[in-house]
Amino acid sequence: MENRTTKTTIYAREQMAKARASGSRITKNTHIALGEGGTDSAGNPIVPTGNEQSLKNQLIRKPIEKSTFIAPATMRYEITLSESELVGRNINEMALVDEAGKLTAIRTMYSKRKDGDMEFGFEIDDMY
Repeated sequence: MENRTTKTTIYAREQMAKARASGSRITKNTHIALGEGGTDSAGNPIVPTGNEQSLKNQLIRKPIEKSTFIAPATMRYEITLSESELVGRNINEMALVDEAGKLTAIRTMYSKRKDGDMEFGFEIDDMY
């Protein structure tokens, strides 16, 4: 079952369609952005539309550390926050960002409060 709070953006889907039709290039995912604007007032994840080209409240944008094919049409991207990064913040939105600075996938989730005595790892899947 597809996760309804993770969406490939319209921008990325347009790139794929144009590449299939014309052989044009698709941009490379280079960063993951994290933010704290992905929930409603009750703390529930807001379902993305796929039209987003920014997080509601971006806190950080980090270079992708690892990428892995986890299924024939799914790539998983990963980053790690160090002990000192975003301490005390409630992270509840994330996005894949390409080399042009545009969002290719967006995910909202329940808040994860960042402690100051541990690293936090984040993964986002790019599904086709």
